[in-house]
Amino acid sequence: MHMNIALRLNLFFFYKFKGQDEFGNRYYEQKKAQINRKNKRLVDYKGISEASKVPAKYHGWLHHYSDDFPKDNKKNFSWQKKHLPNLSGTQYAYEPKNIISKTNYANQNEEYQSWTPGK
Repeated sequence: MHMNIALRLNLFFFYKFKGQDEFGNRYYEQKKAQINRKNKRLVDYKGISEASKVPAKYHGWLHHYSDDFPKDNKKNFSWQKKHLPNLSGTQYAYEPKNIISKTNYANQNEEYQSWTPGK
């Protein structure tokens, strides 16, 4: 929703609102397609513009894999996980237990002896 006024006006005049996903991202489709071209589709991200925030079913629609806009009330299969955006670089990123930055090497440095050639 952090768009400048020119982009907001462009959406208002040339695009049709199609829907919103569970993350608050809003999806639009061009009102009139150019000759021999498909209608352009775009997403207005809620918060930071991060492509991984788009769930798979909306990604398919954005890239014209499907002509039908996804419905939120459609049931997922039991084996499907809930969509999560890429968390790399955030405080929620995965870190293994024995990550180097979390290990205390203060005591280990006392035991370390470097190799010196000629000894």
